[in-house]
Order: sequence, then structure tokens, then C-alpha cells
Amino acid sequence: MKYAWHVFKYILVFVINLLILLFVHSYFNFIVMILMIVLPVVSIVCAFVISRHLTVKFGGGEQNLTVDSPFLVSVVLDNSSIIPNMNTEIEISMENDLFHTNGRHTLCIPAYSRSANVVDYQIAQSYVGALEVKADRICVTDWLGFVRIKSKCNSVKEYKVFPSGKVDVEADMTAVSQGMNEAEESRKKGHDFSEVVDVREYQLGDKLQNIHWKLSAKKDVLMVKDRESMSSSQLMILVELADDETHILNDVLKSAYGMAVSLLDEQLPFTFYYWSGAQGDIVRTSIDSRDDLAEWMEKIFYEQAYADFGYGLSMLEKNLDSDRRIIVVSGDMRADGNVVFTYGDRVKGYIIG
Repeated sequence: MKYAWHVFKYILVFVINLLILLFVHSYFNFIVMILMIVLPVVSIVCAFVISRHLTVKFGGGEQNLTVDSPFLVSVVLDNSSIIPNMNTEIEISMENDLFHTNGRHTLCIPAYSRSANVVDYQIAQSYVGALEVKADRICVTDWLGFVRIKSKCNSVKEYKVFPSGKVDVEADMTAVSQGMNEAEESRKKGHDFSEVVDVREYQLGDKLQNIHWKLSAKKDVLMVKDRESMSSSQLMILVELADDETHILNDVLKSAYGMAVSLLDEQLPFTFYYWSGAQGDIVRTSIDSRDDLAEWMEKIFYEQAYADFGYGLSMLEKNLDSDRRIIVVSGDMRADGNVVFTYGDRVKGYIIG
């Protein structure tokens, strides 16, 4: 309707100019009439040409992104043609696959002649996960506003949004100690409750704390001590990836992350467990550092949530001895167990076994 109105106004001006020309016989009105005949053709042709020479790229987001903290996405509109256009729109869609949330936005950016126009676009994400930002289409409106030409665009970038490290979850260490065995308690005090079973050359990914410095100096090559835990059990934390219509899983992940940060600050290593629908198995990840925690959280971003709040625990118990203590982080506030922490009135961590 907007474009039809522009055409109507243009025709009206053309008719008025034509009437003036017929009565006055002015060269000026004659030139204006010729220009008004040529301009729409030039305008529409230029719009078609420029629509074939526009590309979109996304940038920014390289720093650690956290929920509820706005971050800038750089939208780069590159015009390889000599023709400028001030009425260029980019249709942008965003999707979080873990929670199946999505949104659409339209961004108006001028396309300058043979140059790239960079616009910082602010996004605030309330859910953790891998946020896919995609430019679906570029829409070019000609100079006179007669037509709107659409062209497909498949520019995509993924932004990983983590829970804030300041999530107010502090585990009750007295309760946590019930889930610890002698190995964890010894490590927490600074003792290495493990034995060296082999010495080998350093490989990418080995921890610096396991380097045998004296032997490395003698051989002029980094040597690493292979260690084996002398304990058959560890501090175990199960995160239930159950979700509902309120997306309670978002709070579960934020609280689990907050608890993990609290335990790492206490220099207490632990192991996360969760049921993976994609792999059809329990996934186990030992956490010794913030980097381990970030890698674990990234794996969660590509998992599939389930509806049964006790499903992950039931699958884990099938593979464990009955006397093993487990810290469960769940959105099921009715579950029984010794409470380690609560996160608002929606999530709690509790010990079973």
C-alpha cells in the first residue's frame, strides 16, 4: 500500500506538470516531463543492480557473553557496486536451539557506493545457549519508493551465551562434604590423592601440574607424569536437563554453573553428569578449572531437553551402585534429599544416596 501511494503521488505530479506544459508551453516543464519519464526506469533498474551486489556479514561477540547482559553484534553491509541506496533493509532472525526460542528484527542500513557500512546492533539474551543470528533477506527499495526488491541472504553467525559467573548460588559445604570421599577431602586440603603409573612425553592438552620438571630438564624435552586416581568414586553432580513451558532449564543451568564456580573457588574438583538424548547415554565430564566448566556448558547448548524431571537420575542410577551419593540439580522442588542449595523458588540442589 505504501508503494502504491508513492506511485499515485508521482503520477499526480506528472499530470500537473503535463497540464502546465500544455497551457504554458514552457521548456522547463518539458524537461521535467522527460526526466519524470526516465527517472522511474533508472530508479528501478539501479535497485535491481544493487540488490545483486549486496552481502551481509556478522562480527563481534568474541568476548565472553552472559545472559541478561547486552552485547553488540556488528552487522556489515558490503556494497560492491557503484550505486548507493539509502533504503536497504536486512531481515534478521535469531534462534536458541536449546530452548526453541526465536525472534525476528528488521534493520535499516544505508548501502554506500563501493564500501562497507558497519552498524553495531545491541542484543540482550535471557537464555543460555548457542544463539544463531542469521540474515535471511536483503530488501532494497528504489530511490523513488516504487518497488521493493528482495534477495536471499544466508549469512549466519553463532554467539555462545553463558550464565553469569556472579550467579548467587553458594553450596552448603557441610552438605557437600557428605557427597565427598577421602580423595576429594584430601585434594581439597592440598594433597595429591593419586599415584604415578607412567612417565611419557608431553602431549597437547596435558596439564602443566603433571609435568616432571627434573626429568624434563635432563632429557631436554617436556615429560609428563601419568596419574591414576586411587579412589573409585568422586564428588558427583547430576544436572537434570528437563524443561517445561516456563523454560525452567535455564535456571537449572544458571544455578549449576553458579554452584560449579563456588566449588572451584573452594579448589574442589568434581564431576558433572547428564543424560544426553543425542547420544542416548550418560555424559561424564570432570571439572578442574573454569575452562573445563565452559567446555562442559558448550556441550549442553547442543543437547535436547526432556520433559520428565527424574529421567536423568533414573538413567544414572542404572549404572551406579546403590550406595553412591549424588548431588542432583533439578527444577523439581518436590524431590526428596538433603538440600545443598536453592536458586529462588524454582531450582534446588540436593543429595541422594
